[in-house]
Amino acid sequence: MSNSSIPVIDMSPLMTRCVEGQGEAASETQELVSVLSSAVASHGIFAIVGHGIPQDLMTTALEATKFALEKGGPAEIECWAEHEAKARIVGSDGGVPSFSAAGAENVGCFYGNANAPKELVAKFTVFPPHWDSNPTLLKANVWPITSAGQTLRRPLEQYFAKVQCASDALHRGLSECLGRPRTFIEESLTPHTDGALRAMRYQHKEEGSEEMAPAMAAHKDLNTTTLLCSDAPGLQFQPRGSEDWVDVIVPAGALIVNLGQFFEIWTGGAWRATPHRVIKAGQHGRTSLAFFSNTGIARSSDGSTPKDRRIEPIGGLSSDSDADGETSAWSGIQTAVVGEARKSIAWPAFYFERVADLASRQQANIEGVQAGRGGA
Repeated sequence: MSNSSIPVIDMSPLMTRCVEGQGEAASETQELVSVLSSAVASHGIFAIVGHGIPQDLMTTALEATKFALEKGGPAEIECWAEHEAKARIVGSDGGVPSFSAAGAENVGCFYGNANAPKELVAKFTVFPPHWDSNPTLLKANVWPITSAGQTLRRPLEQYFAKVQCASDALHRGLSECLGRPRTFIEESLTPHTDGALRAMRYQHKEEGSEEMAPAMAAHKDLNTTTLLCSDAPGLQFQPRGSEDWVDVIVPAGALIVNLGQFFEIWTGGAWRATPHRVIKAGQHGRTSLAFFSNTGIARSSDGSTPKDRRIEPIGGLSSDSDADGETSAWSGIQTAVVGEARKSIAWPAFYFERVADLASRQQANIEGVQAGRGGA
């Protein structure tokens, strides 16, 4: 297993919101767009520095997550799952609760692998904090009213604000990479411009556990981009045209960026969302903060359905090519139905469709187990 060498990009020119006509600054932005274009075409995964998130905030948010979500920590002792079940407004989370205990979710199953191994990852999801003070929206964040809950809340809300800003700046650059105005991604997805932050604690490896089973199954993200920071290695990606898994190693303070499936659709497969997975954590476990851009789907307090935006090929881009220059057909992104793919989707209706399908399959599995016990 070899270490990765993914591009590392300084995105500070985008963070300053440079515009045409500012001479040297505008030139730096154009150069950055060129570097971004090369990175997404060659890898689909890259690292960014100059993103505007202070190192001490990243460290504090990671440490608070580790403390709260560690096995035997406050989330378990204070029964956060039970607290949320009582406090949650039905339908406000869009199928994603604030706290998920280790083993409660399975990314592999969500992406259609019914046999994906159990994932011992405790998660806490933060939706945009400004939703909580908006009377027209359902309150999506359910914070534990405990000292540990508030200790987790402060750094995660601060981190959310910073990483949302970095995501927005990155999207301005990626819009230009597509040959579109800087506002293309924002305008294409409005009102779904907010992201969702998932703070995750991968439990340490237990004796006798399967060495070959990943801590999180291989998948592609269903969004625009995912910005990831972690306190230990473990992420692997699969290069285009290869079946090998490559370790992702980045400089301290850098964020890893995974390209999501929206770009596959927009480019008709010219850009590919990179398959990635997380290997088993070592004896000390692993903590990460994953910001999933454009997945914060606000639910209206009047019960109305979120507005759909159509994501479809935009045309005018170069044909899909492998690294050796040979073109390959793009069939679309996979759905929950084995063998079915789509070349355009309605967002967020497609996401809710996937959640409903997963819930249906999980219920069928439960009923199957119960029926088996009854016949024993």
